[in-house]
Amino acid sequence: MTLLTRTDLGFAYLQLTGSVWQEPVRYTLEERLAALAENNCVSMGMSVEELETFLADHSADKLRGLLSEYGVRLHELEVLFGWNAGPEESGPALESETRLFELAVLAGIPTVKSCAVYPTGVEMPPTEVLAERFGAMCDRAAARGLDISLEAMAVMPGFTYQVASDVIVAADRPNAGLLIDMWHLFRDPTGLGAVDQLTGAQIAGVEFGDAPSTPSPDVMNEVLSGRLLPGDGDCDITGLLRTLDAKGVDVTPSVEVLSADLRALPLSENIARTAAAVRACLEKARG
Repeated sequence: MTLLTRTDLGFAYLQLTGSVWQEPVRYTLEERLAALAENNCVSMGMSVEELETFLADHSADKLRGLLSEYGVRLHELEVLFGWNAGPEESGPALESETRLFELAVLAGIPTVKSCAVYPTGVEMPPTEVLAERFGAMCDRAAARGLDISLEAMAVMPGFTYQVASDVIVAADRPNAGLLIDMWHLFRDPTGLGAVDQLTGAQIAGVEFGDAPSTPSPDVMNEVLSGRLLPGDGDCDITGLLRTLDAKGVDVTPSVEVLSADLRALPLSENIARTAAAVRACLEKARG
């Protein structure tokens, strides 16, 4: 089985909250699980902040019961920053990492999403240093039975897809891979070339999304509220899917379309429209 032949579908955390990043979540966990189940979707992501709040008031058994009731799993916990910190910052970063790993294990979440942020003007260490720090973090995750997905964000151009891909290759950890978010990948000039150098086993996940060929003048608004449903933009999704299929990538398709238009819809309709768009893209690539 490969990505193109999969029929299951998961959703990244932010598309289901009904709100913009760092704003209060509009929908309860149970409302999201019910809407996913209604549309035959199998999984969703969770933020570490929401998970910590939930477990402060409820037991892990309560969480597992809800997931079982709706037949939906939590496929990733987001987002781990700080693994790339130097020795002077490593103490607080390790404390946050340890807590995040503990929560993932407690909730039975198999994968932790990670990223590194180097805004313009902030010096980034050499790839070999980043790979050493990333590999050490992956080893700590593996000791707890966790996988790591590494994401690059086009709105933070220092840590590009090429850098993230180079880190994955250099670190060479069996529990780590690159997370492909289509919006970020196609907005990053290094994105497609970065994917070319990876094996199928080095790709940890694929999040669908689309964009116009010309970026918005306000790229932060585009990334948070102006993404398009897959197939509604100009990205070569078919070509990317066929490349991933040829590599033997076998992961549950996921999706992250952060859109003001979708947020204005009832949650179930947001999910239904998105799922239909993803499945149409998969069918087109199969053809």
